Amino acid sequence: MDIKLLCSKNYQVLLEEFLRSRNFNISDNASIHLIESGYPIPEKGISIVFHPDQLDKLVTFLDESIFSNKQSFDFRNGRIVGQYQDSYEIIELKDIILFEASENYVYSLTNDKKYKIKEKLYQLEEMLANSGFIRINKSSIVNILYIKEIVPWFNGRLLLKLNNKLELEVSRNYANDFKKFLGM
Repeated sequence: MDIKLLCSKNYQVLLEEFLRSRNFNISDNASIHLIESGYPIPEKGISIVFHPDQLDKLVTFLDESIFSNKQSFDFRNGRIVGQYQDSYEIIELKDIILFEASENYVYSLTNDKKYKIKEKLYQLEEMLANSGFIRINKSSIVNILYIKEIVPWFNGRLLLKLNNKLELEVSRNYANDFKKFLGM
């Protein structure tokens, strides 16, 4: 979704970071506007006017009202929404090999694409606890259906060899939970 910002540079940087972290695009052509008090209000579209002294209330409002309704995970149907290039796609959980955190973003990897995901890794860990996904280190959650081989590794760690020839390390901190999850 695109949002247009009409505000001073100080607030623009903060709001851009906030919006991008929730997978929104900043665009001058957007029909939804966040406008600092005192700036002109466009005649068309939806405008939310905020006062700089109440930026914290704007952030709370956006998180609770708008972004909470932008659910990207559907528990009933086993699907999640991911961004691939400039569009959003619905991804079946069974097609996801792993979730990986990298450079302040979370990505899901399928056999042919890498999607940017809105949720944080700890949120996915909670949401997917009973869906065959397990956290294996501080930056990865793997789908157990794609594990081909588990190799004991150094210092209590494990090495996972996946069906797509990718190899991932289960860190010592997560090895015991991983073994319990698989009944090892």
